[in-house]
Amino acid sequence: MAEERWPRAVEEFDKHLSELDWSHRSESRRAILEVFLRLATENGFNSVSMRMIAKEMAIKAPSLYNHFPDGRDEIVAESLRRHFYKFGIAVLDGVRDVPDPGDGWRRMVHVHLTRQVELPESNLWDLLVATDQVVRFLPQPLRAEVDAWVDLYEALYRAAAQDMGFGPSVQQVKLVMTVLEGANRWVMWDGEPRSLAALVEKANTATLALLELAMD
Repeated sequence: MAEERWPRAVEEFDKHLSELDWSHRSESRRAILEVFLRLATENGFNSVSMRMIAKEMAIKAPSLYNHFPDGRDEIVAESLRRHFYKFGIAVLDGVRDVPDPGDGWRRMVHVHLTRQVELPESNLWDLLVATDQVVRFLPQPLRAEVDAWVDLYEALYRAAAQDMGFGPSVQQVKLVMTVLEGANRWVMWDGEPRSLAALVEKANTATLALLELAMD
């Protein structure tokens, strides 16, 4: 009997998330992250300064350094970590205790697509990570964390696909990621839940079709 890769990949993903602890983050620190995220989404990542964050929170800019001693760079890094963590939890909630890899694949596509079209900040972080791949501006430790997240997430797709009999290459899964991350460029959503459900099914069909492409 062939080894089942899907359950093991889910277990590894769950283990990674369980090792992260957000309980020691203060409410004030979390509030700063949320304000930064909203301002970055509304005004653009590079437009948000410490002064702008402080003004939005009705506090003095130096007070922000009590929570983030390293300033804006630390806020960016923590916001990115928080984004990946929340995304990971959403994925895990969707696939935990789902033994069938085909159902697991569909649920992952559902989580990814819906978050892309419903949460504008998803595109912000995708752009940030993509930009770093070109100009390498993130600190190396943070880049290593991002790479680890991406590898674990893509491993879920590879495991599901292999257990479904596709045996995809890394390129095929990265192509699937590109389609999902670019959802806002091809999804014509009218805001209705029923329409989104139909789009998810189309995305599921399309991503499975991509696994059959020869990538040699």
